[in-house]
Amino acid sequence: MSKVRGRLRPPGACAREGLKSFELVDGTTYYYDGLETHKELFLYAYDVQLGAADKWDKPPEIFRKMCEAKDPHLVLERFKPENSLGAFVDPTALFDTDALIQERRLVPVSYKPPEDLSEPQAT
Repeated sequence: MSKVRGRLRPPGACAREGLKSFELVDGTTYYYDGLETHKELFLYAYDVQLGAADKWDKPPEIFRKMCEAKDPHLVLERFKPENSLGAFVDPTALFDTDALIQERRLVPVSYKPPEDLSEPQAT
């Protein structure tokens, strides 16, 4: 019987397999799917940099959890494109990193909508 018990995993352990994580200030662990998170970050960054951040009610959950991270600087480093496979978005280009790390709050970097360089339509 003890052999079987040693092989059993705690409830929820199977659901967290393959997920990435970081520790929060309150001592809990936040788990996230790396690929899905990168997709969401890309779409959010795209809208922000086109001046359309208002399409989102609130920033993606990963950013909100970064504010609660035990070490926000370490989490930001993890998401830099050169440190993460498949990442196209640098979170430091979207939010004021000093405010995130020191004050644990999200302060968006403002982007104006890009100038329309298309040719006027002939009528």
